Amino acid sequence: MPRNALTRRHPDLKNAFYDQVRARGQTPASEKRLRQQVRKLKELWAADAEEIARLKTDVEALVGALNQSMTENRLLRQQLADRTGVLRMLPTQSRTGDTTHPLPSGLM
Repeated sequence: MPRNALTRRHPDLKNAFYDQVRARGQTPASEKRLRQQVRKLKELWAADAEEIARLKTDVEALVGALNQSMTENRLLRQQLADRTGVLRMLPTQSRTGDTTHPLPSGLM
């Protein structure tokens, strides 16, 4: 049954209710509570909408950073694969204390 079916079938009840409301001269407490609740929910909705907008911009920035890092990673891997096999010899020290390439005194 539709919620307004009763007021369609019995307009006298609806009119009597609104006459009583006008006679009191103020809005009922239940209506005040509902209006306050609606106001709070609208504020929460607005705050949620702002947060969603902020999160969307954060996602866009993070996706951009991810794409950039993936591109850099791909380029570095390609450079590593293209590198020729050049072997560089680092200075070493034998176990007897003789050095093939002497190290500076501060590094020993």
